[in-house]
Amino acid sequence: MTLSVLGLVLVAAVIHALWNTWLKASGDRLVALTTLAVGWAIVGLSSLPFVGTPRQEAWPYLLVSALVHTVYSLTLIRAYGLGNLSVTYPIARGTGPLVVAVVSTAYLGDSLGVMGFLAVALIVIGVGWLGVPRSNQGYAGLLFSLLTGAFIGTYTLLDGFGGRLGESPHAYVAWLLLLTALPIFVVSGSVHGARFASLVRPIWLKGVSAGVLSAAAYWVVVWAMSVAPMGLVAAVRESSVVFAALFGSMLLRERVRWAAVVVVFGGIVFTGLA
Repeated sequence: MTLSVLGLVLVAAVIHALWNTWLKASGDRLVALTTLAVGWAIVGLSSLPFVGTPRQEAWPYLLVSALVHTVYSLTLIRAYGLGNLSVTYPIARGTGPLVVAVVSTAYLGDSLGVMGFLAVALIVIGVGWLGVPRSNQGYAGLLFSLLTGAFIGTYTLLDGFGGRLGESPHAYVAWLLLLTALPIFVVSGSVHGARFASLVRPIWLKGVSAGVLSAAAYWVVVWAMSVAPMGLVAAVRESSVVFAALFGSMLLRERVRWAAVVVVFGGIVFTGLA
């Protein structure tokens, strides 16, 4: 992985941690998620005239991924209702990279090398350590976090394969953003009905702005997976748990296992050397 790709994926990781912190701190997280989805739809729709349509081979991955992204988003807000950001986020984000690395190496021939596997292992160990609940009260959130992580690993693989098969990862992401946003609008509308407008009014500007930024960040990730080994990209992206831990500590006053943060950063260093 080149330093330029590594830098862009790290920026995407910071953005991801920021919008998740905002989502966790929001009152009605379904409404907040819907404002994010508006941002995704704006980016997707405005990009279509420039990026075109993915090749036919990519559409099965695209459609399944859109469904998985939708379910992941709804599971994520449920997990945030049960646990702290500094517990839920690391577990959810930390369960995918190792699976992605193994599957992409086995089926795509991506070569991680010794440094690459060490980087993935350190990041997975670090995020797992960050996310272990401190008491039995956290285990409901743990279960939903693990479920969320399973969806993350699934859509990461789907988007890695789909972005490569679709000839242009840019067309793939544009359609993915739009197709993910639409079901969230339907779910939110069915839950809140006529009250939605009044609920969304105080937060719509922040939410839509965060949605646009998160769309741009994921665009970078899917592009990176088309030019670099998927496992390494996924592992670096999950360094967002470090930033989420920082934001959780500073903004939400949560307790964090800082030694685990050092382990994650060690993994990032080895990723840059891979």
